[in-house]
Amino acid sequence: MAIKEISAADIENAIRDLTVAEKTNLGIEVTVPVAYGDGTLVTVVIEPAPSALAVHDAGFSAMRLSGAGVSLTPNVNRRLEEFTQRYRCEFKGGRVSAFANMDDIAQVVCLVANAARAVADYVYEIRRHAETDFRLIVVDKLREIVGKRAHEADEFRGKSGRLYRIPFVLNESMTGPQNFVSTIANRPAVNISYATLSDLRGAYPHVERDAVYDDDAGIRDEDRAFLRSADALVFGWMEADVRFKGFTHNVEKLN
Repeated sequence: MAIKEISAADIENAIRDLTVAEKTNLGIEVTVPVAYGDGTLVTVVIEPAPSALAVHDAGFSAMRLSGAGVSLTPNVNRRLEEFTQRYRCEFKGGRVSAFANMDDIAQVVCLVANAARAVADYVYEIRRHAETDFRLIVVDKLREIVGKRAHEADEFRGKSGRLYRIPFVLNESMTGPQNFVSTIANRPAVNISYATLSDLRGAYPHVERDAVYDDDAGIRDEDRAFLRSADALVFGWMEADVRFKGFTHNVEKLN
């Protein structure tokens, strides 16, 4: 069905409807049209202070980090302080905060909401670093064992037509891939690994698929079973040396 003609007022009202304020035991909680990475809207709290209004996130963004397994170490705290300072806020005691008066309360609420989102989204930066670091460790081990046949990453098109960047090992004649090696640094990467290996299976049925995970990533039995359903050989980093030597020698498979 075609969308009817809309006006600027329609859009303004739609966005305004996202803003909700209510009195709670924390103060006045305000939901604003600023979203965390998972789409949840940010909520900030406004409460009286001795000479101004205190605007803060009640520690919600730090709790989201903790829930994702991120520890608020001194180094992490310093990084989060840098994020919040960009929005003229501060990060202390696990809380994003700033002060305002009635003349600038709307702007400060927006600044605190954006600072809170930046704090919570730090989990994505950590995951990217962890994934990159672990991938490089795996590729270094591959190169140690199979030499120039190991490649850090290249693009391969799956059966669906989607492109995937994945480390791989060339066959001994150096004419094509022998093994795709998916690296899993944390549990959120399990679904991505499965999708990659499953799609590549359809396009490269004769290429073996390996999924190697960080032993400290909290991978569960059901995660391993899920990855195996993509016809992948699944193993932890502690077993990688034995498996990778199997790329050049006939050895018994790990699972």
